[in-house]
Amino acid sequence: MKKMILGASLFGVATLGLMTIDTAKAASTTAQALAVVTAAINITQVADLDFGSSVQGDVAKTVAPADATAAEFTVSGQPSTAYTITLPADGTITMITGGGATADEQIAVDTFASSPAAGANGMLDGTGSETLKVGATRAALSGTQVAGNYAATFTVDVVY
Repeated sequence: MKKMILGASLFGVATLGLMTIDTAKAASTTAQALAVVTAAINITQVADLDFGSSVQGDVAKTVAPADATAAEFTVSGQPSTAYTITLPADGTITMITGGGATADEQIAVDTFASSPAAGANGMLDGTGSETLKVGATRAALSGTQVAGNYAATFTVDVVY
């Protein structure tokens, strides 16, 4: 009986030793969950694109982004962050007067350009702001262009 008790005790000690060794092989650590929240980008219209007054039969007129009558926007968001500018594609903006049903009640606006230039060229300053100016070209007017006030809305997109 003493041999059985001694054998069981030795087996118990050996098993305990193995469990201790297995536990010594285990390890754990921690990690952090991280995220960066960026201020949303925003664009606010300051001034409209104004081609001014023209008479029937006038040639096409271009307003450059540097001109006083260019559209102006304020872009704001995360300081010192680059952003992309997307302007309207050619053939998508037509100013109209009246019902705009005839060609003489429509004027195409194309060749949009901006400062900074469209593409990934905008850069918000250290306060998170930048002025964006947009110009375009108004098509030539026909000799029978309907007299009146012409208008169209266009969209400028900005994205990080």
